[in-house]
Amino acid sequence: MVISAKKTIIGTLLASVVSFTLYAFAFEPYGVAEFAYVFAIPVILACKILFVENQYYQKILIAFKRTENEKTKVFYADILKKFSSVKKTYLWSTFIGSYLAWIGLLVWLRHVYPPSGWIAVFVLPLVVAGAFVFPWFALLPKLLPKSEEDALSRLIKIAGLAGLWVLLEWVRSWIFTGFPWLLLGHSQWTRIAVIQSASWGGVWIVSFTLIFFNLAVSEYLYKLYVLQKSRFLRDDTTVKLSKFTPEFYVALLLVVSGVWTYIANLPRLENEEHKFKAGLVQTDFAGILKWSDALSSENLKVVKDLSTGLAKTNVDVILYPEAATPPRYPINFLAMRKWIEDMAKDLKTPLLMGNMIYNTQTDTAQNGVFFISETEGLSKEYYAKKHLVPFGEYVPAIFSFMGKIVPVGNMKAGETDTPINVKIKNKNYKMGAMICYEDVFPNLARTMAKNGSDMIFVCTNDSWYGKEAGAWQHAAHSALASVSTRKIILRASNNGLSTVFDQYGRMLPSTVLKTSDGKVWNGANGNLQVPLDLKDEFGKPLDAKTLSPKRPAPMLDNNGSIYFRGCGIIDVISYKNFDNKETFYVRYGDWVVVLSGVLVCFSLLKIWFENQKTVKKSLK
Repeated sequence: MVISAKKTIIGTLLASVVSFTLYAFAFEPYGVAEFAYVFAIPVILACKILFVENQYYQKILIAFKRTENEKTKVFYADILKKFSSVKKTYLWSTFIGSYLAWIGLLVWLRHVYPPSGWIAVFVLPLVVAGAFVFPWFALLPKLLPKSEEDALSRLIKIAGLAGLWVLLEWVRSWIFTGFPWLLLGHSQWTRIAVIQSASWGGVWIVSFTLIFFNLAVSEYLYKLYVLQKSRFLRDDTTVKLSKFTPEFYVALLLVVSGVWTYIANLPRLENEEHKFKAGLVQTDFAGILKWSDALSSENLKVVKDLSTGLAKTNVDVILYPEAATPPRYPINFLAMRKWIEDMAKDLKTPLLMGNMIYNTQTDTAQNGVFFISETEGLSKEYYAKKHLVPFGEYVPAIFSFMGKIVPVGNMKAGETDTPINVKIKNKNYKMGAMICYEDVFPNLARTMAKNGSDMIFVCTNDSWYGKEAGAWQHAAHSALASVSTRKIILRASNNGLSTVFDQYGRMLPSTVLKTSDGKVWNGANGNLQVPLDLKDEFGKPLDAKTLSPKRPAPMLDNNGSIYFRGCGIIDVISYKNFDNKETFYVRYGDWVVVLSGVLVCFSLLKIWFENQKTVKKSLK
């Protein structure tokens, strides 16, 4: 196959541009989830055509090694040099493409401690792309099967490549404290039927399915290309390829498995159980401003005003975001504790909130989740954040020199995953908790479920991310966590995405409180109009204006934005068919990761044995 070096380089660059554009657009804020099924196909096809199936190059390489004629050797060397430039183009284009895609996905980081955030915008994508995305594409020329191989051989190698992708994502989830942000499976967070397979294997099985589908479709398309080309050229010398592509059917089976799981556990009306009515507060204070003494009084006033408004709607519990009250006044300080307990008593409503606790003896603070009963006050039980954010809540020892330039507190990590006991609407619940960044770690939600949580409360302060894609990307992790554990996730954000995810990963309908003239009520812009509690004959909430069923959505203002100061209510619905049942993932953990490791080993062993046979043949 002779192709000019210039055209080949252009084609390689174009394939990388298309692939990594599709990759970025599969995630929020674009959210074209279907792109995740096809994003890698252009690069995979380019790789197969240029490197894996390129018999012309193999013949030239053999001829170069065997010839003793200097002129012929120079001629062959020139061809090999051009081919080497094509390979370098492939490697550089996939590296730069993955790097730029991640810059686009994480550009909102510039809002975190500006101007320091700009460093993260360029450095973090370099680590993620360079260490965990690019290596997969760099190894494709070595690991992709040839189309002429038998079906089992191709299946083993494709499964090994899919396993390698999952292994790289898994390593990213824990190395250097971990950054499992936007694993490939998280692109599907709004495709409810597809993500149901997460109950079997967590987000890992969704990622495996997506990348396997890319590989299988690429193989199928390449076969069609070769067969059609052979017919068109009437070339009988073309290697005979079987039209049967079992890997394609395996890919379809993996996709259908999620849909089948959904159908087998359809959300039926008879399984619905109304747990309680939750009120959610969005204070909308910028993260850095929460530490300002000058704004402390305003912060407390906003919390009190919004809570008072919610209490008028007869909510059963009020949920607050991370560090809801000023961090300078920890909840264990007597004045702050009395203020919160008095508020719960006055509102006759229990409170579940993120707050700070400070130990004066050790001079350390903890970021925690606390329950305040309207009758018994602050519970002694609380959850302290275990997975602290590097450079945000602590400075790693090797970077201690940065302590003076990064505005972080002296935070101490929690030591337990035990759910806290809460009482809502006269019923006791074991409430698991995750604070902010913790919900991106798949194993933390699993541990909470394993330890007996009835539901999980996620409180977060996404104001650090600015009003862009960060909060939407963050919420995707909660959706997958709810499916993998089959636990309701209550999510309260300072000014990001506040919602409740049911056990299917769906957002439940919410009602934002408004003034009499239809504006979002922020506690200070007019009289609150208590919304009508309208439901249809099946108990589904209705829109008060249109009398049509409310659509599942997070709390939104009149412009459709999640970024605003206000509050809302959500009827928390549970499905009894999941009561007292552990999902396969909760019970057996990251078995998909283990299987991926086995598949990678099988694939590498097979390739090694094949190479040994090739060497022996060449020696003969």
